[in-house]
Amino acid sequence: MTEKQKQMAILLQDLTLAFIINSAATILGGGFQSAGTYWSGMGMAFCINYIAGLVIPVENIGRGAAEKLKLRDGGFPHRLVRTAVVNAIFVTIISLSIAMIQGGLGPDLLFAWLSTYPALHIVGLIASLLLEAPCACLAQTLIPSSKP
Repeated sequence: MTEKQKQMAILLQDLTLAFIINSAATILGGGFQSAGTYWSGMGMAFCINYIAGLVIPVENIGRGAAEKLKLRDGGFPHRLVRTAVVNAIFVTIISLSIAMIQGGLGPDLLFAWLSTYPALHIVGLIASLLLEAPCACLAQTLIPSSKP
């Protein structure tokens, strides 16, 4: 994949994950309240995820964790560990940030955050594992490689 294709694949995956994670958080938080609340939550999830990805080398951290376990790059165990680490970083940042935005820094913050975090982490991990290949294929379709 070219660098542009990789960036497009990441963007597609971030958008899709924002939708999935926000939908799961909406369900876990008691259900759909309003379109404005839902779409603003999705926007927050995407922006936080995208900015965190620009600042934190999550892919390198995930690959490093898989390599420390001496897992073969390209194999499912390597992909699982890499994706689990990346997902843990992103879901932690996104869910904690949104819990702070929606509930403030009060005494209930930790409880509110931890009440949804495990489920969001599992949903995010499964979605990430399922989305990686289709998003890469779509990115390669949208941005064809230039032939020399």
